[in-house]
Amino acid sequence: MYNTTKLVAIYIYLEFMTFNLDTSIGYLLNRCTILLRIEVAKQFKAHGHDITPEEWVVLNRLWQKDGQSQNMVARSTIKDKTTVVRLIDRMQKKGLVVRKSSAEDGRVREIYLTQNGKLLKGKLIPIAKQVLEQGVAGIEAPDLETTLLVLGKFEQNLLDLEQPHSS
Repeated sequence: MYNTTKLVAIYIYLEFMTFNLDTSIGYLLNRCTILLRIEVAKQFKAHGHDITPEEWVVLNRLWQKDGQSQNMVARSTIKDKTTVVRLIDRMQKKGLVVRKSSAEDGRVREIYLTQNGKLLKGKLIPIAKQVLEQGVAGIEAPDLETTLLVLGKFEQNLLDLEQPHSS
């Protein structure tokens, strides 16, 4: 069941907003994401690292918890399983990760960082942080905090749409 307050807020937003692509939250978020991906990739390359933004996301998830199943990686990165399999294949060829059969269930393939994959953490995170710092330059801390809170709520609203609702 939808929260009444959320429904009213959505109605007001949609009813009174004159649709303009350039001011649409979805379009602006997408543009920011594309620009961020381009800049992160450019900076990684400039620092001698052949890491794509997609690989960067998977590395981060594995730095948080090494030994995840391919399905867990797919869920946590919001990518389909086929894409993750190809991505892991590419990362394995680069010597960043290895696949191992799960001790509990041999059918499940778990993804582990290699030593090279682990060492990249200390090299890539400072580069990404620098790009993010440049991206938020001139934004006051309270505004940034509000932005992060709002985006978190926005994401949760979209995740809630994926959940089956009981009537």
